[in-house]
Amino acid sequence: MPASRRILAALGPRKLEIARERAAGAVLLLVTPDYTRTARRVLGTQATLVVSQLVAVQEDPARAREAARGPLRFLAGVAGYRASFSRMGFTGSDIDGLSDELVDRLVAWGSSDAITARVNEYRQAGADHVALTVLDDDHQPVIDSARQLARSLTPTLG
Repeated sequence: MPASRRILAALGPRKLEIARERAAGAVLLLVTPDYTRTARRVLGTQATLVVSQLVAVQEDPARAREAARGPLRFLAGVAGYRASFSRMGFTGSDIDGLSDELVDRLVAWGSSDAITARVNEYRQAGADHVALTVLDDDHQPVIDSARQLARSLTPTLG
């Protein structure tokens, strides 16, 4: 497959450089808008930058964080993600305990409007696309949350 048709999953600076040199762009998961800015600088303006964003359509902080901690618990145990979290300034204690700060900075949660605002932060930071993964919070079916987000996001995507 030609480089112009490849997008590389890239967490660290070296992978971003490889994506710039050998692919059409990169996809990032579990990053902050600040890290997205850094990734855009490394990739340059010609490469495609996709951010995969976990979201919880839940306004109650405890329930939103509970939904987010499920996938984060697994991913925080993966060496590449741990290193990525550390590069973004999270401490070992933040990572091990899945601190509220870590959850809040890596996972968008709240109302549809709050999540839309967060998506726009990533776009302003240089993301060409933001792919959303809606987390299940056991209180609202995922498809209902996804539809709610779609209605909220559609006017901003023009």
